[in-house]
Amino acid sequence: MNMQQSRRLATSAILASVVLLGASACGGEGDTRLDQVSFGVSTNMGANNAPLAVAEAMGYFKAEGLDVKITVTGEAGIQATATGRTDIGSFTPDALLQTLAKGGPSSDLVMVYNYLRGPTSSLAVLDSSPIRSLEDFRGAVIGGSSVASANLTMSDAVLNTVGLTFPRDFGHLGVGTGAAALQALTSGKVDALSLWDTEYAAFEAAGTKLRYFTIPEQQALFSTTYFVTSEYLKKKPQAIERFGRAIAKATLFTSTNPEAALRMLYHLYPTTRGAGVSIEDQLKVDLVALTARLRILKPGDGRYGEYVPANVATWASFAHEHGMITNKIADTTAIFTNRFVDAYNDFDQDVVISDARNWSDKKD
Repeated sequence: MNMQQSRRLATSAILASVVLLGASACGGEGDTRLDQVSFGVSTNMGANNAPLAVAEAMGYFKAEGLDVKITVTGEAGIQATATGRTDIGSFTPDALLQTLAKGGPSSDLVMVYNYLRGPTSSLAVLDSSPIRSLEDFRGAVIGGSSVASANLTMSDAVLNTVGLTFPRDFGHLGVGTGAAALQALTSGKVDALSLWDTEYAAFEAAGTKLRYFTIPEQQALFSTTYFVTSEYLKKKPQAIERFGRAIAKATLFTSTNPEAALRMLYHLYPTTRGAGVSIEDQLKVDLVALTARLRILKPGDGRYGEYVPANVATWASFAHEHGMITNKIADTTAIFTNRFVDAYNDFDQDVVISDARNWSDKKD
């Protein structure tokens, strides 16, 4: 079956819930209009964003009474949500903590959904590189997706633990991602990269062997998190609940059947495939990348969207200690909430798992 036909797996019960939720959201009996929600992603759509495609293709957003518009905000993601251009934003905590620590109108933000529950960033060098320790990065040029990359900020903090400081001891260079970043590394334009897990997994899958540098403190540092303004939190709590539940379903689906998730991604976002690259060849690379990401997409012992309060406190302390933020955040309990976690996880996981295992885009 084609992609549209595959959505038959969204049962009549789901279709009925669209009507009911739409009517409830808009206040009119039989009114099936959907609540509009704008969501900002800080990276271009790719394997790491596969759950978003699943939430669209499987009708999880619509089943929650939502019409979600996804916008790539890039490095301006925090500002986009702070100024109301997007309702729900996604970014890494380091950059978000910088905004929160500064105070002022733009800092009126609250983290509401813990999406990537572990660290994604690390410094990487070619396996043949003479760099063998963090101290060896003195004099190195480190490539990031851009010079404003949050990953470079993290790398600066990691190197600061051994007394190295940017720009005195090492340099930055924006090299993009994908083939451009890899070329910068293999050609010697940069000595190391500061990217993220799915990028590195794709490089390794293509035959480039890398070595990685992290520090033990990073293990408590969760990555991409969803956030809203306190005003949106007050006015639209149900939209946050329903959005988070759709993401939780899509994350479980993706974890169960990553290949299906990627095929949905390619269908809805054709530019996520390389020019002239077949779906099967693209899958060979993206499955490796997405599989690497699944280790921190799965909730483990916790629940979808849930923050560990101690890890939030650790993030804030780490950021302050290593120069990522200048002002200490006195009360870390005020910058996140777990109030929606029960709602995020209020769905039948067995149904989602069954849909994922039985999904097919093959013709009958």
